[in-house]
Amino acid sequence: MIRIDMIAARFAALLALLFVFAITLQPVYAQEAAPVIARSSIWFDIWAIVQPLVVLLGSIVGPVLITWISARLISLLKVADEKQQLEIQAKLRQALHDSAANALKFALARSGIAGGSIASVTASAITSAMLRDATKYVEEKNPEALQKLGVTPNALQDIIMSKVTDLLRKQPSL
Repeated sequence: MIRIDMIAARFAALLALLFVFAITLQPVYAQEAAPVIARSSIWFDIWAIVQPLVVLLGSIVGPVLITWISARLISLLKVADEKQQLEIQAKLRQALHDSAANALKFALARSGIAGGSIASVTASAITSAMLRDATKYVEEKNPEALQKLGVTPNALQDIIMSKVTDLLRKQPSL
């Protein structure tokens, strides 16, 4: 499966190549150019003096101006950053939920509930001490994920409580 980015990059490269061929193969550029201003005019002498300065300023200011405009467009459109931020947030959310599941297992093991009796655990059987242990576990193991995602302690406890049913589904029925 070819990604749309690769297709767009190939299309842009093909378009650039066609543009270069179109310009270089134009018969217009093979002709000899006559001066626009007559040699006897004062403007011809002024242009001969000013032309190096115009070329110098154009070669210095041009790339800087193009870079500035492209940086503004990229920041305006948020082309690359938005995609990367979404991928990072998805990974952080997945890590947070995995950590919440591990924290619940840790809290259950710490409270003395062994693997065989996990099937008898319900959401009402989770004590506040178990919830505190699980919350503390996640806060210690993934502080960056909590901070970047802006998860509050109440929201973290809700995430941990949602993992009870996931844990029960994964346990084989006895």
